[in-house]
Amino acid sequence: MTGVNIDGGLNGHGVLEIMRATVSSDDHERLMRGSMRAGAGDLVLIQVVDLHQAELWADLAVGLRIPSNGSVSIFGNDLSDLDTETCNWLRSRVGRVFSRGNWMDRLSLIDNVLLSARHHSGRSDDDLKANASSLAASFGMPGIPLGMPDSFARIDLQRAACVRAFLGDPVLVILEDPTYAAHTELLKPLVDVIRTTRNRGAAVLWFSPSAAIWRDKSIPVTRRYRMAGDELMEVASR
Repeated sequence: MTGVNIDGGLNGHGVLEIMRATVSSDDHERLMRGSMRAGAGDLVLIQVVDLHQAELWADLAVGLRIPSNGSVSIFGNDLSDLDTETCNWLRSRVGRVFSRGNWMDRLSLIDNVLLSARHHSGRSDDDLKANASSLAASFGMPGIPLGMPDSFARIDLQRAACVRAFLGDPVLVILEDPTYAAHTELLKPLVDVIRTTRNRGAAVLWFSPSAAIWRDKSIPVTRRYRMAGDELMEVASR
């Protein structure tokens, strides 16, 4: 890895900057445009029409989609200037709750949760399991279950997805409708974990199509964006 600056997000460059980017839908029939910035300690709320839009912008933010125009930088590093290995390493510092679950059906739930951290972290397995157990307790679970993903209710999968996203002290966390089907049970624990994450300098992006989430004053939002037609626009925080 060459030319990479992991400290950029904590030293004034911004954790994430999307500048005048254009991204196409999977069928290439629709283009979306916009800019977005998340600095250290920011909680950015993005209101989307549907979770397909959330997935497109989230993929763009971590370099899994390439904008046809504009640029994407993580921690002050323009992704277009970096090789594949370096981009993958930067993505290892990003936690994510995926809109479509993203569970590997041949691995137990706990192995799914630990997989990325085991691969990218130098921390011991015992340390990672202790971190996962602590996060699980924060989200109302006695621990990470050992069974297969398809044997659990949606709310437990959402809790486990949140544990996976925050595991290993990521510098950027991307949440795609993280309280789906479990708004009442997950909102307060999630806000509490986000607060701890922001206090150590990480940034959080929260995508949601929910008007209730957009209006909820218990969510300590620092920046707001919303899709207006095909344009991602910043709006005043309140």
